[in-house]
Amino acid sequence: MLEQWNLTLFSWINSATTHPPSFLLFFAIFSAEVLIYLLATGMVIGWIRRASNFRTALLTATLAAVIGLLINQAIGLVWYHPRPFEMGVGHNLMKHVVENSFPSDHATVFFSIGLSLFAMKQTRQWGIIISLLAILVAWSRVYLGIHFPFDMIGSFLVALVAVVISLRMRPVIEKKLEPPLTQLYEKILRLLHLPESLFPIER
Repeated sequence: MLEQWNLTLFSWINSATTHPPSFLLFFAIFSAEVLIYLLATGMVIGWIRRASNFRTALLTATLAAVIGLLINQAIGLVWYHPRPFEMGVGHNLMKHVVENSFPSDHATVFFSIGLSLFAMKQTRQWGIIISLLAILVAWSRVYLGIHFPFDMIGSFLVALVAVVISLRMRPVIEKKLEPPLTQLYEKILRLLHLPESLFPIER
């Protein structure tokens, strides 16, 4: 029954044609493939421009994403679910390698980072934005025919588990990981003589 619901939801979200409007196709591919690079870039900029408490939040969110991806890999080792185009259902609008569909790595990364940042007061607004983008990523990958809706639900649940684990480790990150990483980063800045206006150093 669950598989039938999965297929029904997929038929509602997946593109109704192999030739959708070009702007919609571009938007979906951009959301599915490019947003994750913008997320990574934004986190790097956040590390460069923000103070140590923000860096701790970024490290915690990054750990959540890594844990989420490891959980996904573990799931893939014990259970394989084909992608829609392997099953010959719906319309496939983007090339993708044949690999386990459940859960989605892209959605897991977005949900893990978004929910983790949302859980911390100083980054809550960023968490809301990234969580909304996670929903957009989830929609786009189903719309393009490379994932099922249940893959995205699975990603959300995996992200919840990953966030709980990472938040429990935040005190260790704050005391043991962030300070030496910041010191190393600032040492590199000094060695490279990078301008402090662009790469501020904490005093």
